[in-house]
Amino acid sequence: MMREEKSVSWIVTVVIVVAAAIVSSLGTYLLTRPTEEAVGKFRKIPLEWITSLEENLSTPWTPGGPAGEPITTAATLELTEGEIAAAQDLELGEYYFMGATLDITEILNKVGMDAVLAEAGKPPISFMGSQSISEQIDQINTLAAKAGDVNFIIAEAYEAVTTGPAFVALSEAGVPQLHNWTTPVGLFGTPNYIGLVDADGYGQGASAAEILAYAMDYEGEVGIIYFALEQWTNVMRLAGAENMFAKYPNIEVVAREGFTDPGQGYDIALGMLQANPEIDAIWCTWMIGPATGAAEAVVALGLEGEVAVAAPDLGGITGAKFIADRDYPIIGCGAADCIEMGKNSVNAALKWLLGQQAELKGIYTVSKVFPIVRSNLVDGFYKQTQGSLGTLPSDVLELLEE
Repeated sequence: MMREEKSVSWIVTVVIVVAAAIVSSLGTYLLTRPTEEAVGKFRKIPLEWITSLEENLSTPWTPGGPAGEPITTAATLELTEGEIAAAQDLELGEYYFMGATLDITEILNKVGMDAVLAEAGKPPISFMGSQSISEQIDQINTLAAKAGDVNFIIAEAYEAVTTGPAFVALSEAGVPQLHNWTTPVGLFGTPNYIGLVDADGYGQGASAAEILAYAMDYEGEVGIIYFALEQWTNVMRLAGAENMFAKYPNIEVVAREGFTDPGQGYDIALGMLQANPEIDAIWCTWMIGPATGAAEAVVALGLEGEVAVAAPDLGGITGAKFIADRDYPIIGCGAADCIEMGKNSVNAALKWLLGQQAELKGIYTVSKVFPIVRSNLVDGFYKQTQGSLGTLPSDVLELLEE
């Protein structure tokens, strides 16, 4: 995940209020769930319940983008047969996916990007990773210096305030851009800013919270560990979680702490649990680092079976193995369809290059969410990865048989 430090605008407040109304409108679903006898402290989450939640998430819960943009659907961005044929005739030079370390999320994004490019008869997109803000700024400046050779980029801003001016200069130099997760400061409205390709962050955050709430039988104390820097998708994840927990009068959020380094998850959770020994669940804004660190803190304090953890992110096979282990604190997640994100990005880029700038400029699109728990882990993992990471290994499948 990339970082953006900026003050929360009134638009964020409006969108969060609207999003709260979306969760409120789900009253019939939320109040008529199947019940199940408790197994230990937490209820097992049955397949029919998680399937129903997934069906509810088929329509995005995020109400709009950071600048108030309405959602452009993935179906709208799909290339027609005529557009595919026209894209095959495009003479493309260079195009890049700018990210960080090619983690699981970026791998799945790239799978989607390359699938669309293959259909258009083009080579896979080149990945341009970076280990720091300064390295990414150098990369952006290098691309600006040869702007005439670059057809488009899809980027995850390493830190969206500091990198903002460089991305703006790149847009003004003539390089079309799509961004994932958040929009760099100052970029919206510039000549070659196509739009923001996101996950349904609100749905991710709310579904992870709902999984915890169900397991808790809708009562108990909760801690929240969130990303402290202003990044749109994480703003939405946090809003979704807080609004979902607020629906239940017998659930109380007793601790709330932010981080800037994902490696802080263990220390934050340890302090949170020691200061609030009655906590029943911890919601974390993503899996690898925050949620895995929180789970390690639960184990270190000997609280397995007493504290549950969930996050709006799966984390590949690593996260799947934790969910499969009935004795481990992590019980579920709200996983984004990152492959669909990648497809949305390249579909939009090709439409832009085919002359549809007026229709696309400033778009905001989100991908599906797959809520995943132990009972639907095999199916949910396959839906999110579409086989691109292989099947779940035998040690994970063996855990599911226990």
